[in-house]
Amino acid sequence: MKNIISTANILGIFVISCCFQCLVYAQIQTETNTQLLLDSSQPTVLITGSNRGIGFAFVQHYSKNGWNVIATCRNPNRADDLQLLRKNSTNIFIEEMDVTDFEEINTLAQKYQGYPIDVLVNNAGILGNVPKQSFGNLDYDLFQTVMAVNAFGPLKVAEAFADSVAISNQKKIVTMTSGLGSFAIMGNSDRFFFYKMSKSAVNMGVLTMNASLKSKGIIAALISPGMVDTKLLDESGYQGRNKISPEESVAGLVKIIAEISLDTMKKTRGRPTNFDEMILPW
Repeated sequence: MKNIISTANILGIFVISCCFQCLVYAQIQTETNTQLLLDSSQPTVLITGSNRGIGFAFVQHYSKNGWNVIATCRNPNRADDLQLLRKNSTNIFIEEMDVTDFEEINTLAQKYQGYPIDVLVNNAGILGNVPKQSFGNLDYDLFQTVMAVNAFGPLKVAEAFADSVAISNQKKIVTMTSGLGSFAIMGNSDRFFFYKMSKSAVNMGVLTMNASLKSKGIIAALISPGMVDTKLLDESGYQGRNKISPEESVAGLVKIIAEISLDTMKKTRGRPTNFDEMILPW
């Protein structure tokens, strides 16, 4: 009888131990294997600067249409609107990522390694202090910050996530630029030195990146949102009447993104496409 009880106890301990190990393994898999979290039957989009304005409108649109949305921003704990939107959506995944923090970028890319990202939207951007980018008061520290966010950030994010984009169905990287980066449009304007320079720089960066990514089957394209009623536009002091809402801008931009192909790239020759489908000049 004692031997039977002893054997039963040993078997019980063994079963409990195995169950505990399975639970620990399941927890580890849940934390590290993104494929268990995202719906593999739906396309995936990663959006930078997604906590407000155009980025937030992108999150709203894609999540409403069933996409897996990886919504990144610098301070998720302060992204109240984004957090509220996620409460009512099972397909939004909020991630912390500053586009100037290479460690954060690489850590997030590692987390999503092996999972297809169909569309990468480089949306994050800043205007920068306007008086400090005016001739006679040019500030070098501000110059470095604006260039880091607007010009180098998109390239670094694209570089980190390129493998995930390459294994997707759509294989698209789109980067937000502006008409302010156009020599033809802004050649006679004396404002926003650093912002305009950063957008001209990212234009060339994306054009070069598109050539670099051809071997992976990825298309890198430039899009422009128009005069959108956002905090950035307010900071610029813009007083024009042709403002549009972030939702209006995104409605046009997602259509452009959906239609991006080798044929459209031949048509634009790499030039930015505005939300209203107008091709902007260099």
